[in-house]
Amino acid sequence: MRRRGKSGGLAGGDSFKEMYLRLLDNVLAQVSRSAVRSGDRFLELRPQVVVSAKNTYVTNLGQLAKTLNRDPEHVSRFILKETGRAGTLEGERLAVQGTISSEEVRRLLDVYLKEFVRCPTCGGIDTRIVAEKRFRFLVCDACGARNPVRRI
Repeated sequence: MRRRGKSGGLAGGDSFKEMYLRLLDNVLAQVSRSAVRSGDRFLELRPQVVVSAKNTYVTNLGQLAKTLNRDPEHVSRFILKETGRAGTLEGERLAVQGTISSEEVRRLLDVYLKEFVRCPTCGGIDTRIVAEKRFRFLVCDACGARNPVRRI
């Protein structure tokens, strides 16, 4: 703990503004990486994961896919391919054979967001995937950029 000087400020030459900026940096570093800001929207991905004895269920996959403006089948294929596990999409939920932690599902959604949702040019999340011939492109509605994306 630093001692206060006679003027009421902190000793060591720290001004209030410097303290504020340091504190702000610390708080922003602790904000979840799965939180994305686009314009006036703030998007937070919180998967609801239920782990049973042999299976893992992501119960709100349909809602997550809708939030990302993606097909639930595309998101589920990505999760299954990345984990190397078998599973099925049952309506709005994804059933995966084996156990996967909620942190792992959150990490996979962060990777999906970076690769298939966020525009590499402007960083916006108002994007869509467009198929042309044998190729798939990530088209940004905000800046108009077209970037190729891999098939899952």
